[in-house]
Amino acid sequence: MRLHILQTLTLVTFFCISCKEPPKSESVVVKAEKPVVKEVKNYSNRFNDIAGILSGTNEEFNKLNYLYDSLPWKENKSLIDSNWRKLEDNRLKLMVNWSKKELDAANENGHAVFYPFSGPDFLTSNAFFPKAKEVIMLGLEPVGALPDISTFSSEEAMDYCKDFKRSLTEIFEKSYFVTAYMLKDFQKQKVNGLLPVMCFFVKKTGHQIADVKYLVKYNNDSIVQVAYDTKEKPFGVKIIYLKDDTMKTIYYFKYDVSNKQFNDTNVFYKFINDHTKNSVTYIKSASYLLHANFMSNIRNLILTNSNYVMQDDTGIPYNYFADASKWNVKLYGEYVRPIKNFPYLKMQKGIMEAYAKDSSSVPKLPFHLGYHWQEKKDALIYASKK
Repeated sequence: MRLHILQTLTLVTFFCISCKEPPKSESVVVKAEKPVVKEVKNYSNRFNDIAGILSGTNEEFNKLNYLYDSLPWKENKSLIDSNWRKLEDNRLKLMVNWSKKELDAANENGHAVFYPFSGPDFLTSNAFFPKAKEVIMLGLEPVGALPDISTFSSEEAMDYCKDFKRSLTEIFEKSYFVTAYMLKDFQKQKVNGLLPVMCFFVKKTGHQIADVKYLVKYNNDSIVQVAYDTKEKPFGVKIIYLKDDTMKTIYYFKYDVSNKQFNDTNVFYKFINDHTKNSVTYIKSASYLLHANFMSNIRNLILTNSNYVMQDDTGIPYNYFADASKWNVKLYGEYVRPIKNFPYLKMQKGIMEAYAKDSSSVPKLPFHLGYHWQEKKDALIYASKK
């Protein structure tokens, strides 16, 4: 998710990997995996344990619990717990309860959630679509790595906790991440990519992390799953997690999905196309990128593959859902002018007319997300394919 002028985003430096043969010992990731039911009690591994400490989750089986005896991690836990309670009371509980009433069909029928321009925001996706077996997220920020917190000195732990808190500020306060801030906060010498924050959200929402794998793209003809300890530079990550003993998967990719890089000759396009058939797509605070011609490929894929699309006005232009023979559309909240960061954008005539036509029957939202969080005026469009 990004809060800066649309045109600047085309200047991104694209991620490349040198051509080489994929390791024979690893499998090529091409198909969506079926959920596996597995009994899980004391789920201790390095990923789950580190994420547990980062999130202040006190589980008796965590082998790193001794870190709570030190001041940095004790203070971090106290601060995280306090902020999380506020977040739950002011936003998350309201979103979860609303989802149970309004998104029942999408939750029951959508095996996968596609969340483009997401950054590390598993939090919002999980609040709305907790039944999804697979979540596919993407952005422009690096994957990074989890910190080896057991080796930190007291000073290093204090510095990391400070940086980690800063990286969460935007999502706690505004409900979205700001790209410019993420690129600064997620530098290798600080929080090191999105993975620590993603794992934080997985743990804090009551899940166990079973495993973490990196994903590498070779020769533009294969996407390969490799071990977390690989020396390869990943362009994606796969987090296997559990709740109620059901195995689920999150994918995050660092990838520019403008047309030049994202088209049907590209292996990543094929991966996304394969994993988002009959899916739910969620879009929030997306800088109106899907209004642009250079994003037509990803826009068309979403419209073709998604049975359900939920978005604010920064997603796909409303007129793409206006054909009543193809889509059922329900509106929520209030539609207002784009914020001042996008002075070149006009209000969408189609949305204005739709809200005006049904103004008396448009339900208000009990929570506030996206760019208009401060003025508490949010437009939410929920489209289901006929």
